Amino acid sequence: MVVRLRRGRRHMSISREIPAVVRKAQLSASDPGKSVWVSANAGSGKTHVLAQRVLRLLLAGVAPAKILCLTFTKAAAANMAVKVFATLSKWTQIDDVALAASIEEIGIVRPDAATLTFARRLFARTVETPGGLKIHTIHAFCERLLHLFPFEANVPGSFEVVQDLEQAELLNDAKQKTLGAAEKDRGALGAALQRLVNETTQDNFGALLREAVSHREWFRQASPEDFVTALRRALGLAAGDSIASIETEMIEEGIAPKRWRDFADFLSQGSKTDCDRAALFLKAADIYESAKDSSPFPHAEELAKQASRSTREKSAKPSPFEMPPSATPQDEGVRTDCVAAYLGIFFTKAGEPQKKLVTKNLAMVRPDFVAQLDSEQARLVQLCERRKVAACFERTIALATVIREILSNYERAKAVRGLLDFDDLISRTLRLLQRSDARWVLFKLDSGIDHILVDEAQDTSEAQWKILEELTGEFAAGLGGNERPRTFFAVGDEKQSIFSFQGAAPHMFHQMRKLFERGLGSDVFQHIELKTSFRSVPAILDMVDAVFGCAEHQQGLVSSDKYMGHDALKHDLPGLIEIWQPIATKEEEAPGDWRLPLDLLDESDPANKLAQRVAQKISRLIAPGPNECVFDSDLNRFRPVGAGDILILVRSRGPFFEAVIRALKQHKVPVAGADRLQLTEHIAVMDLMAAGRVALLLQDDLTLASVLKSPLIGLDDDDLLKLAPGRAGSLFEALAQSGEKRHQQACETLTRWRGRAALSPFQFYARLLSGDGGRRAMEARLGAEAC
Repeated sequence: MVVRLRRGRRHMSISREIPAVVRKAQLSASDPGKSVWVSANAGSGKTHVLAQRVLRLLLAGVAPAKILCLTFTKAAAANMAVKVFATLSKWTQIDDVALAASIEEIGIVRPDAATLTFARRLFARTVETPGGLKIHTIHAFCERLLHLFPFEANVPGSFEVVQDLEQAELLNDAKQKTLGAAEKDRGALGAALQRLVNETTQDNFGALLREAVSHREWFRQASPEDFVTALRRALGLAAGDSIASIETEMIEEGIAPKRWRDFADFLSQGSKTDCDRAALFLKAADIYESAKDSSPFPHAEELAKQASRSTREKSAKPSPFEMPPSATPQDEGVRTDCVAAYLGIFFTKAGEPQKKLVTKNLAMVRPDFVAQLDSEQARLVQLCERRKVAACFERTIALATVIREILSNYERAKAVRGLLDFDDLISRTLRLLQRSDARWVLFKLDSGIDHILVDEAQDTSEAQWKILEELTGEFAAGLGGNERPRTFFAVGDEKQSIFSFQGAAPHMFHQMRKLFERGLGSDVFQHIELKTSFRSVPAILDMVDAVFGCAEHQQGLVSSDKYMGHDALKHDLPGLIEIWQPIATKEEEAPGDWRLPLDLLDESDPANKLAQRVAQKISRLIAPGPNECVFDSDLNRFRPVGAGDILILVRSRGPFFEAVIRALKQHKVPVAGADRLQLTEHIAVMDLMAAGRVALLLQDDLTLASVLKSPLIGLDDDDLLKLAPGRAGSLFEALAQSGEKRHQQACETLTRWRGRAALSPFQFYARLLSGDGGRRAMEARLGAEAC
């Protein structure tokens, strides 16, 4: 889908009067005498209303130290602080008429001389107040609180917050330590690792561990027993169900194994398809009968005995989870083979039930056998579903066993260093505020905070909401709760939550509104909706409402029963939304050239086709000529569309992302390139790092070969084929002995680098990029965004 604005050439008004109903809603939301919950659409002025409320609180005489503003990101906190202090600063400089107008604009009717004088002093008062106006992220607030009460919170008095890079290193060390221990472990930890390794690839295994570690709060919040119980309940798995027990039920509880040969004899009289099923019956019977002396199919009683033995015979380092009991590897293999052969009779290779189990002519011979086979297939369909659930359960338990051990090692490493991570800040603060013997902490906070304001409330996690509950609970119960007005303000939009991967709980947005309304009282609590967008044109907003106005679509977007539609302030601006037909994938044989990169997109790939279409569209828009124009507010006139007027949004930085950038360059469309990249994964940075390694060790042939082909040297494959095959010594020696001018120049460059190996990194790369012309060479080959 491509969205752009068709501005046209008619006159546009730059400034628009804010409708009275919108103005009234904003003033009600910023009323410092009431607690307010604001549901605000995108572009409706959430931050403006919040800053306006802070200003009205200050004008009402509230001490700056009594106000606590919480938001989700540092950028949002900084933006809020800038808005408040910019206004306070402006009030110190403007004349009385302008100051009165500015104060009236935020809702104070006809301010008197005393109010004007007080407003001029607010900037100095706020700056000079010890602690100042508290505008923090919730994590910064929790860090400050823990530093104030380290003894009560049971944290190191001088703890530090671990940063992202250090945290990644600690987690990686903990993972390596755990995997090393699990490889040698003969107990539950080793078994858990073996199960994960057997059922995942190397890449998937690493991704699985990273995903689980990123949600480590799930494993922290519940005890192992509660985790297992909750998992079984969520999956609908009975307490005694396991893969072993369900596969035993498949074999033992249906058509008795002793009758399998009778069914084989019956089916062998039919067509080839019938004979194939007969062969599977015989195969399953042979496997089952050969294993009579072992125990591949333990009954419930035997499983209970195994569980009892496993409880008594725990390893020296027990797992936090009790893994389901299983047979020996040999018995498990026998059971798996027998079940596979038996299920092959009733299911296709894709796992779908066979449409007919007996051909028509043979079915007329023994209809009773056919009925038994049909009944058995229906029974096995249900058991296969149960087995999938049990497999999911056992894999999850195995993963949880490994993750618990990783987190245990990670926690020990943090404790040794006196570190807390961001999750610790939240959990330790909540634990502090909920402790019965530390209620005086809330007493002290109660006397220090009168007004709490929460920005981007939709991104608040469940634990963070509980912290806010504890803080605001004292508004009614704490000392002085009835002596001075105390308020809570929250603003957000459930539809805009983008931090669920960090624990945000947008589904709680409306739940918490009802909870705070009950706790604070409906007489002093207001729910206000800000529907009007100051940013988007009606065409875009109408499209959003058309899509999500449907009740079924709302379920995937909001948790409340009511969907809040959009109004547009820029009602006089036209817009255009184009929805393009999807490009289908064509089944074509992959190119057989082994020299092509594995991730190369074929020209017929849908991502490439769409990228080309996007680039062509933009190329036509910005081409010279009588094309569409945009209104430039800085120039106060219309001008042709430029590349900088266009924004391309993609769902992820995948193949299409790269394809779009390539297509834009092919069509000579100026493009900023990737908006975010891993620095050490960019080819230019990799070349520079390789140059540094070569300067330190010229004998590293592989690294030297990559540097020789980089823009910094400029040789190609033909040069390497002349130098590398048949050389007696190192690649550098072969380069030095070559008589070709290109090779001699490369050798001189490498020798020059080697002479700078003792320099600092800055000096080395400054000379390489500037003095040696490395920057020009990289720009010539890789483009301007590489430099």
